Amino acid sequence: MAMTFGVQMLLIANIAAYVIEYVFHIPLSRFCALRANWWTTFSVWQLVSYQFIHQGFGHLLSNMLGLYFLGPETERTLGTNRFFVLYFLSGVLGGLGWSLLSSPVYTCVGASAAVFGILGAYAALYPNRELILIFLPFVPIKAWIFVLFLGAYEFMHTLGGAGGHIANTAHLGGGIAGYIYATMIGRPDILRKIRTKLGPREKPPVSRTEIDRILDKAAKHGMHTLTRRERDLLKQAGKQ
Repeated sequence: MAMTFGVQMLLIANIAAYVIEYVFHIPLSRFCALRANWWTTFSVWQLVSYQFIHQGFGHLLSNMLGLYFLGPETERTLGTNRFFVLYFLSGVLGGLGWSLLSSPVYTCVGASAAVFGILGAYAALYPNRELILIFLPFVPIKAWIFVLFLGAYEFMHTLGGAGGHIANTAHLGGGIAGYIYATMIGRPDILRKIRTKLGPREKPPVSRTEIDRILDKAAKHGMHTLTRRERDLLKQAGKQ
């Protein structure tokens, strides 16, 4: 698997933040973790900085594996700049949703919302791509099915309690943001179908008999005697 520039930079940044905090014991989380009441101190940067802070090696490893395996192909499809937008947009919106629904005493860290954004984007771009999961090594599962089950899991936990130490709301928000963003950028075929369904439908052609009746009425009694509907039918017939 060829590594891409954007994924490489994000891996380096996340691992570097972990080393600084846990090896050199510099408490980055004190300033960079996202607090549920971040707006009371105008700490807007926390919506971005929290994405590079992790609670431990296992937390870091799980997020970096998702980034490593799904990130490069997603980046090659979207392009590096749009991939960065996807990553940070998913992280910011996921963190914002979590903070709005959480108790002020909680804090949130980790790249999970951003990685869920990549998962959502991957499902949008390659819905029928089969994934081999680490915990189910011999059972391939299509990307859209995996993301759907994962989203349902996060949604059920969100209903049970939106805030807390496991930021299910952030995961769900990031995944939805990633799916919508990738659909808008990388799946113009879906957008065309949506526009077709939502767009104005063409009116059925006006019958020649109906037009002749209206014209006869106008000739005998004058245009002023036509109803509004009859005038509209004449205009429609003229366009056809």
